[in-house]
Parts: sequence; C-alpha cells; structure tokens
Amino acid sequence: MTTHPSRPMRARSLADKRQRRADILSAAEHLWTTTPYADLSMNQVASVAQLAKGTLYLYFGTKEELFLALVDSHLNAWIDRAAALLEERGPHTPSQLADVLLEAGQESRSLRRLLVLLGTVLERRVRPELLQEFHHNLTARLERLLTLMPLDREVSERVLKHVYALSIGWQHLAEEPDGRPRSAQGDSALGLNEWGLIGSVSGMREGAGEEFELALRAVIERLARVPTPA
Repeated sequence: MTTHPSRPMRARSLADKRQRRADILSAAEHLWTTTPYADLSMNQVASVAQLAKGTLYLYFGTKEELFLALVDSHLNAWIDRAAALLEERGPHTPSQLADVLLEAGQESRSLRRLLVLLGTVLERRVRPELLQEFHHNLTARLERLLTLMPLDREVSERVLKHVYALSIGWQHLAEEPDGRPRSAQGDSALGLNEWGLIGSVSGMREGAGEEFELALRAVIERLARVPTPA
C-alpha cells in the first residue's frame, strides 16, 4: 500500500477531529487571501491542509458549507470579544457602548469579507436546514450581548443590526464579494459613475474606518434617544 508521509495521520479522538477541522478552516481562509472565491476549489483546500480529498468531504460536504463554518467561527470570536469588553467596561452611555463595539471590531476585516460572502453567495447555495441551524445558533449567541448592552432590548437589537449593515456596506464598497478589490468597472456597475464618485472611491476606502466610526456613533446616539413604546 502506498503511504503519504506528508499527510497527517487519521484523526481518531474528538480532540484530533476538532484540530483537523480547524486546520481545514485555516487552509481555506489562507487560500481566500489570494484566490477569488469562485476560483477556489475543495481540491486546493485539501492540498493546503495536506488531506486526501475524501477526508475533507468527511468534514464539509461543499465549499459553501466550509465557508459558512468560517463565518460561524469568526462571528463567534467577535461575540466573545464584544461580550468580554462589555463585562469588563460596563458601559453606561451610548458613547461608551460605541467605544466597546468599535474596539471589538478592530482587526475584523476577515469577518467583514465573510459577511459580504454570506449575504451574496452562501445564503443562496447552502442547504436550507444548515442555514437555519446557523441562524438559530447565532441568535442564541447574540442573546449574550443583548443582556450586557446598556440600552433597552429593542434598541440594542437595532444597534446590532446597524453594526452589521455598516460593516458589510463599507466592505462591499471596497471589494467584490469574492474578495478582489473593486475595480472601476465594478464601481460603474454600482452606478457610482453616474453620481461622479468613481474618482473618490479609493479615498473612501482609505477612510473607511473613520467613516464607519462616525456613522456608528451617530446611529447609537440617535437610537438611544428614541422613546421606547409603552
């Protein structure tokens, strides 16, 4: 029998299987930094993870399922960071809450890219039952944040929706769904040329962090002043 010494041994324990799954996710994310999503294949992921293709499919049935797991992993990490900061800082004002959410979102470009992919590709191609499970688990995890935020529950829910919308909005402006920088042709497809904005898109990308912060602070301040219905 031919052996493949460069490939890891078969995962037997639960810890081994978890590590193997993490290695697959890491391989896929590494590939996505240089390869457009449409061109990225499961064969490539298996090669980078040093696995037989058949072994890879024991963990993920499709490329979409694999990337949905990546979204889930990054979202879980962001929720953990935000919850830890909320517990540590105990914010009381809208400004303090904005400080926490902005700090939790630092270095989260991978998550923003994945959220764009989720809304444009994954939600159309992942099995409905798997997508339903993903959203159910996400809702349960977000409960942790809602209980820690210093605003009424309804307002807190709206704040999180705006965080999501602003994050993917700025990321979508800067990149195509597959992660490539948006070109002038892409800007034209958005209709930006008709508004005379093509020349300023690169500048908006460079100032995205500052603009995102301004928008999020304004939204939280405004929502905090909205009376809660009796």
